[in-house]
Amino acid sequence: MAKTSETVHGWQEQPRIDAKDKVTGQAKYIEDLPDLPGTAFAAPLISPYSHARILSIDSSRAAALPGVVGILDREHLNGFNPALPVPAPTAYLSWKPMSDESFIAVDKVRFDGELVALVAAEDLRTARRAIELIEVEYEVLPAVFDATEALSPGAPVLHESKGSNLLFEDKLEWGDVEEGFKQADRIFEETYSSPSMFHHPMENVGGCLGRFLNDEIDLWAPTSSPFRESEEIAEIFGVDPRRVRVRVPYVGGGFGSKTLTNSILATLFLSRQIGRPIRLIPTAELSFRQNARHAMVYKAKIGVKSDGTLAALKVDLVVDTGAYTTGAPTATHNAVISAWGCYRIPHVSIHARCAYTNKVPAGHTRATGKVQTTWGIECAIDSVARQMGIDPTEFRRKNVLLRGQFVAKGTPLMDTDYLDLMESAIAAMGWDGRSSLEQKTPVIRRGVARGKGMALSLRHGSQGGTKTSAMASVDASGVVRIEHNAPDLGQGVHNLISIIASKSLEIPQSRIVVGQPDTAVDLPFIGVHSQRTTMQMGNAVKITCENLKRELILTACRTMGGNPEEWRVVGGRLLHAEESYSFGDVARASGEDAVIQAVGHHAPRPTQKDSAFSGMDHWAPSAGAAEVEVDCETGELRVLRFSVVTDAGKALHHLSAKAQMDGGAVMGLGHALFEETVYGEGQMQNGDPFQYRLPVIADLPRSFYSSMMERGDGPGPFGSKGMSQTSIVTVAPAIGNAIFDAIGVRVRSLPITAEKILQALGKI
Repeated sequence: MAKTSETVHGWQEQPRIDAKDKVTGQAKYIEDLPDLPGTAFAAPLISPYSHARILSIDSSRAAALPGVVGILDREHLNGFNPALPVPAPTAYLSWKPMSDESFIAVDKVRFDGELVALVAAEDLRTARRAIELIEVEYEVLPAVFDATEALSPGAPVLHESKGSNLLFEDKLEWGDVEEGFKQADRIFEETYSSPSMFHHPMENVGGCLGRFLNDEIDLWAPTSSPFRESEEIAEIFGVDPRRVRVRVPYVGGGFGSKTLTNSILATLFLSRQIGRPIRLIPTAELSFRQNARHAMVYKAKIGVKSDGTLAALKVDLVVDTGAYTTGAPTATHNAVISAWGCYRIPHVSIHARCAYTNKVPAGHTRATGKVQTTWGIECAIDSVARQMGIDPTEFRRKNVLLRGQFVAKGTPLMDTDYLDLMESAIAAMGWDGRSSLEQKTPVIRRGVARGKGMALSLRHGSQGGTKTSAMASVDASGVVRIEHNAPDLGQGVHNLISIIASKSLEIPQSRIVVGQPDTAVDLPFIGVHSQRTTMQMGNAVKITCENLKRELILTACRTMGGNPEEWRVVGGRLLHAEESYSFGDVARASGEDAVIQAVGHHAPRPTQKDSAFSGMDHWAPSAGAAEVEVDCETGELRVLRFSVVTDAGKALHHLSAKAQMDGGAVMGLGHALFEETVYGEGQMQNGDPFQYRLPVIADLPRSFYSSMMERGDGPGPFGSKGMSQTSIVTVAPAIGNAIFDAIGVRVRSLPITAEKILQALGKI
């Protein structure tokens, strides 16, 4: 339990700095912010079809409704081109991206939920009534919801100008894979698939309060990347980036979904048209149609020598980006560089094809691109081991990467101890790691079988990005204020900043104030995603605090005398000879209104164009283990125990870090057993909270264990590593492997349902 007393020099933990606001209801989210003077309310009209040509739009009845103040559709663009900017080229892809999306539909709709019109009215009820009066005539077109099918000849083409549904290809190779297969004594082929799914944060996706007046844009939005998105907004609307201000209040979860949406851009455009600020409050149904996770098919060919040594791996991936590019480059590339797992394999060839389908466009999702490949490689490794007659745990011990070993060109050496992670995860379940299924037929008592399985993950830490900046200031009160542009989506970012500043300056957290993200403060940061915040923002804050110490010393020299080398900062005070001064004393000596400030920057590792792993700073792996019980008559599955252990380097706030692990594991349980967005009959079938299944308390294992390996060897502040996405990826494969251990058959597609278990058993 967290202590309430403060310890300056130690690691004694305080409650999170946002805890009181959240538990008392004082925290202000987007919908809690007060309306600006003259605020109108917006409601969107979205397409009911997944693929259709827009023949006509008639909004005259909506415009005539009393209280309606503005309408945006393709007929009200006034010559403005709503095309979104071309995605930025990436250092690791030769593919040249092209713009394929507009923030409001112009010629076609390509997914169920695409924005067709936006109405602004004096109140929300009127706006929602008005969209019902807009008449849209569609020519419904054939839709395709499977990426493999979309790449087949004769499939409906979403973007005619491209000629096919293939968006781009990516690959990774080393060694000579064909030679590797020649060296192998046995070759196996395995296929696994993962569905599209929705992030489902508590706060709906796409809400905002926007004002676009006199070529100045003010936006309040729950987003993970305010600085990057302010630049994108400026580009879209052709305004000076310095005249775009994005502010981020409290955010009700994200997992990758809280980005700049088309409905937010449309809100800003309509605000300029009517000359008033607009508030957009999305429904849950709209939220489901704003973002998604990439569906993926993983096909592996694995060559193994007779002694159980891995010789070669060839992987073919088919990645489903949905209707538009959105997060395809990152997700596909992450899938490619993680598809080989955490094993020593001398010959590797991985090839990915990314395809358009008529699904909700897929963006970034927690552990982007790696949940799917970890499911694939870890089930495949388990399957190969069993077919070789080798215990899966021993097979992993024989082949897993060890600390200090070379991984691939452009990466740091392996900086974790997989064997220790494995042993910890196994021991936490009271398991010796050995398979329960040593005979060909499972032991089933009264129709119920139990089994155990495990999985490892290869997860890189932060990769690339731009310079990260932070600013620290102190005035006569002695309170240090940290300014930054790192939103807190619930993971404890602002608490992390407070802790790093506290430990760097050796003052209590109660003497530190962490500002809310606001791009009016020119402190660039690419955003709180890709597990980069502890490394990049954390190091920037630490450097900033060191710079503040130097500024305090220089100020003390000017106002109190002495040379810089005569002054020291110890225990949160400035010492000179026998005298001791607080930070406030030094600021006050410069004048009652004086403010001493410093800025610090952290630059990520430089990128290498010839490396698929360019700019990576460390590895962030984990191990998971599960015990399951399967009813062979009904297919019912229960997870009895689960354990996960991750390499955190150093947990800067143990309660927050453990909550990240626990929450990730529960989310992984949802991906493993319940979650998918279902498409059929030309539409999304379960795009609302009543039909989309999430795990509930009753679904959680009775025995749940999570822990962190802390050896202080990370590149982050005080030896920390990124670990926020480590626990989510091992859940599904550990459960899948445990199911095989229990009943001797393998489920190869997520989510794992009773129906799929009965199908695998040959009972239906």
